[in-house]
Amino acid sequence: MESDSTISIIEAIYDMPELKACPIQTTFKIIGKKWTILILREMFRGVTQFNRFLERITGLTPKLLINRLKELQKSRIITRKVVSDSPIRIEYHLTDLGKKLEPVLVAAGSFSMSSMPNEVFKDGKARKPEEIIQMKLVT
Repeated sequence: MESDSTISIIEAIYDMPELKACPIQTTFKIIGKKWTILILREMFRGVTQFNRFLERITGLTPKLLINRLKELQKSRIITRKVVSDSPIRIEYHLTDLGKKLEPVLVAAGSFSMSSMPNEVFKDGKARKPEEIIQMKLVT
């Protein structure tokens, strides 16, 4: 066995006798279903209304969106708020728990931007999120 100074976080976690379930799998049970990541991405971009999700996520159907939003509510990742009664207007917002997913999404995006640039960028050039933010600030 490796010395304690070089043991990986994953190795340490999976050696714990208190572990009940795989923490990675537990996270992906929530965010790993088709469309969920895209819904969360849009929420982090400020989208809160049902029809805006449908406009921004190509191929997402109203029925699937309803199901995913209910699942995210049940997991306490988002909340549903009736904003007006006539006409009825509902908004969805990330909870504090949901906001904790941002570094997970950023890490996933960073991985693909640097490791799979041909899949992500038209020019195939690898980029770091920091570079993109800096470019955005300059323009």
